[in-house]
Amino acid sequence: MFRKTIITSAVLALAATSALAQDAQKLERIEITGSSIKRIDAETAVPLTIVTRESIDKSGASNVQELVDRLSSNNGGGRSLGESIGDSNATGQTGASLRGLGRERTLVLLNGRRLAIYPFAGAGVDLNAIPLAAIERIEILRDGASSTYGSDAIGGVINFITRKDFRGGEVTAGYEQPQATGGTVVSAQGGIGFGDLAKDKFNILGTFSFQEYDVVHAADREFAKTGNRPDIGVVKSSGNTFPANAYNAQTGAYIPGVAGFPNCKPPDSFPGGANCRYDYTSKIDIIPASNRFGGLLRGTAELSADHLLFAELSYSRNEITLGSSQTPSSTTGRDDYLYPAGGKYYPTAAVDASSSKGYRGDLVIAWRMVDGGQRLTKVTNDMTRALVGAEGNFAGWDYKAGLMRASSKASEDFLTGNFSDTQLVRVLKTGNVNPFGPNDATGLALLKEAELHGNNRASKTTLDAFDFSMSRELFAMSGGNAAMAAGLDIRKEEYLDGYSDIAGSGDIVGGSGNAGKVRGERKTTGIYAELNLPVIKNLELNAAVRADRYSGASGESRDGAFSSPNLSSTSPKFSLRWTPMKELLVRGSVGKGFRAPALDNLYAPSAGTNTGGNFTDPYYNTLKGCAAFPNTNYCDTQLTVVNNSNRNLKPEKSKTATLGVVFEPIRDLSMEVGYFNIKITDGIKSLTGDDILKDWFSHQTGPTTSSSVYANRLIKNAQGYLDHVEASLENVGQAKVSGFDLSARYRVRTALGNFTPYWEATIVTKSSETNVVTGEVEDTLGKYLRGGPVVRVKQNVSLDWDTDAWAGGVRYFRQSGYRDYDEVRHVPKYDLWSLQGQYKGVKNLVLTAGVLNLLDKKPPVTVQEDYFQVGFDPTYADVKGRSFYVRANYKF
Repeated sequence: MFRKTIITSAVLALAATSALAQDAQKLERIEITGSSIKRIDAETAVPLTIVTRESIDKSGASNVQELVDRLSSNNGGGRSLGESIGDSNATGQTGASLRGLGRERTLVLLNGRRLAIYPFAGAGVDLNAIPLAAIERIEILRDGASSTYGSDAIGGVINFITRKDFRGGEVTAGYEQPQATGGTVVSAQGGIGFGDLAKDKFNILGTFSFQEYDVVHAADREFAKTGNRPDIGVVKSSGNTFPANAYNAQTGAYIPGVAGFPNCKPPDSFPGGANCRYDYTSKIDIIPASNRFGGLLRGTAELSADHLLFAELSYSRNEITLGSSQTPSSTTGRDDYLYPAGGKYYPTAAVDASSSKGYRGDLVIAWRMVDGGQRLTKVTNDMTRALVGAEGNFAGWDYKAGLMRASSKASEDFLTGNFSDTQLVRVLKTGNVNPFGPNDATGLALLKEAELHGNNRASKTTLDAFDFSMSRELFAMSGGNAAMAAGLDIRKEEYLDGYSDIAGSGDIVGGSGNAGKVRGERKTTGIYAELNLPVIKNLELNAAVRADRYSGASGESRDGAFSSPNLSSTSPKFSLRWTPMKELLVRGSVGKGFRAPALDNLYAPSAGTNTGGNFTDPYYNTLKGCAAFPNTNYCDTQLTVVNNSNRNLKPEKSKTATLGVVFEPIRDLSMEVGYFNIKITDGIKSLTGDDILKDWFSHQTGPTTSSSVYANRLIKNAQGYLDHVEASLENVGQAKVSGFDLSARYRVRTALGNFTPYWEATIVTKSSETNVVTGEVEDTLGKYLRGGPVVRVKQNVSLDWDTDAWAGGVRYFRQSGYRDYDEVRHVPKYDLWSLQGQYKGVKNLVLTAGVLNLLDKKPPVTVQEDYFQVGFDPTYADVKGRSFYVRANYKF
């Protein structure tokens, strides 16, 4: 009866069939994610979720990220595309986060083998690079640390499985249109295959996919159109405004009339107490425009009944255009921008109407370069993977071998609205650029001279790998034949984050400071063995062990050349599978994991950036005073931060335990309850500038003093004001997560068709980690976290109906709320309904229509200030709103 459990207990969205379902009369052995031993019974001792091709189609998802975001086991700490707006860290990447442990601890595979990490991040795979059209099924190993794939899979494994023996052709075209403005998706995908392995001894398969995503501007959505939200206590704005704020260069006195204070210039410029403020978040994009193309070519040849050769080539290209607000002129740590005395647009009347009457010297300006347009950058990621291998049977051993090279190239190019600091200073000195109003043709031409174009960052990661494994049955035991497997994998990874010279010089106005190149490489060797013992009837024990060695780690950046000592670990794992009766399965596992620091964690050069939130420099406020002299470099602004890598980082270690039962009391009814517990020690975490400043102010003992343990990380400049905050990566002690996975599925067969209700949920009962600032272990469950909260409950409910000619389905997704950023408010639960209908009455043709976010649910309100977006959390909710889609699939 458990021949179907791997499907019936674990499929995310409902499926009537699975490529893994085996006919009871066929004793074909298959390999399941999480084990190297091929077996007849697909139900394993470790928890596994499978998403079939049919499930993917019924989900309505247009890309892998949308699909993974709805997995109940995927929780906070991944990466959403909205986080890339205004953030140079992992720009353009989307990522998975099983158990809420982060994308760096979730191992993503394609056909059981690794992909190159995303170059701009140095950790994690970009889900955008995986072509959804080529996927036959997705296997999610919800058990951390894999002896087969790597002990660094602390959160779990997501294995994307492509078609391998496909004959015929298939093409799908789709169109999605949100009800509100923007966000249109046009897609086309297909595949063709020929050759029957059983008859022709070969098969060749090719697939392609293309998606074009239209932009959604913040102004297109009511909940995102402004950062001026006094109704919720958040006013995220900038003192770099249009017309520019201006100050007496000698005394620092504010000149109100230049910017029109106190009326300012609505709606984007508004009074903010001591000066005019600019609503810059209203000018960003919340879904970037993008184009995605993917292709896969696979050939398989049967040399004999016992030996199979295969070759695989996959390619994907993703172009994402990121739009943020117009460039601000002033930044903490940079010299003031001056409008020259005697300039064409010198505001004489406004100066004379202020306390600086009669002054005719230079003016300090805090300017938003509206005439330069929105800052647009294009991020392009090309991922290529070539693989050749063989599998079969030799002398009674099943074997598998593969040689692979994977690479990922990412580039960032300036399109519009980005400026050179030195050139902007030059053109301002002419006096012919107008920061106080619209520019004429001369001013616009000068601004064009200062504008930056071309490449700012070109990065690349490569992964060369060889793997070999073998398995066989050994001897008879009371419960069946014992079996073993052993294998090795050898990898070399190279990493280059290649910032341009201009990025390294810090000459980009309002940019990411002085980010610099970093290059690193290392080798990894892993050896593993697995033994499966059917001790007695219905009881199997499994023992596995993996030994990893990281060697030859070295790197260089502008901070110098470095090397790190070799690292090694031994990670054991034990599991059991017990079926006390044919309707009941009990399974459990315990194991250890090990994850070395990423290369950029070790070797990246010190680089400047900005805080996520707005802060006031306490030193400037005390010495000068923001009320009287509201300098936008120091008052209510994003202050400068210098991020530092850490060559002394230790590897993370983990312990994982699972226990579960699967119950099938009657035909077509399956239920599962599973418990998981993961503990991480020496966890690697960023100590950000925001963390340090928040702690400084929470422990403030005087105007310029604080008892914060990180008070010495606030570095002053020559004037005695804040120059920057020293941020870093640290080993912060421990993190824990535990909870339950639940699912129930039932098939009802009637004369009107088959009805399949399904429910699956993950309930997190504990999530805690050492506070990176205080060193104390704190509860993080159901609380705001940068990168996404770990919510208590995440669940999916669905009901599908299928007949020969028609099909339909309704889906309900819900995740519980959490305590907000301010630790006072509560962000309410978030849920979505979707509908889909299909017509299959024409041979080889399937027509699909559906509605996503049926009730047009808006993201819940939050007071978070870590992202450019204001009023909502881009990691938590859908921002497209109600969307309608149609698709047509034709097979030939």
